[in-house]
Amino acid sequence: MSSTLVHVGVRSTDLEKTIRFWRDGLGLPVVSQIGECYDLSDGQHNFRVFQHQGPERPSHVSGMLDYLHIGIRVADLEEAAQRLLDMGYEIYSDGLGGKVPLDVHSLEEGAFKVEDPDGITVDVTASDNQWPGVRPR
Repeated sequence: MSSTLVHVGVRSTDLEKTIRFWRDGLGLPVVSQIGECYDLSDGQHNFRVFQHQGPERPSHVSGMLDYLHIGIRVADLEEAAQRLLDMGYEIYSDGLGGKVPLDVHSLEEGAFKVEDPDGITVDVTASDNQWPGVRPR
């Protein structure tokens, strides 16, 4: 039996800031909005972002101790990194010693990490070979 991953959802503490991060910073288009719920999509996967309505929640654990991170492939790695940097986000690599700031003009590793407004680590690459089993369209 084979399954297909089609949907990921996250709850955001600041919905507008989170949508700007994913839409404007990483280029994932909004395909639908109903109230405080946005659907973004690459045409194959649905990424739903909701406004968190519950009690105050603890900060997200990020970096090497994260319990959730999301990967995204972009067309131009340096351009995406510069956009996010201009928006005030830190572009980094993480290793055993923690976050290592990266120069957006020499992304030799072929990828970088950035945290969304709620602290979720996002792995960003332009490579088609970053994640085994994925067949880019």
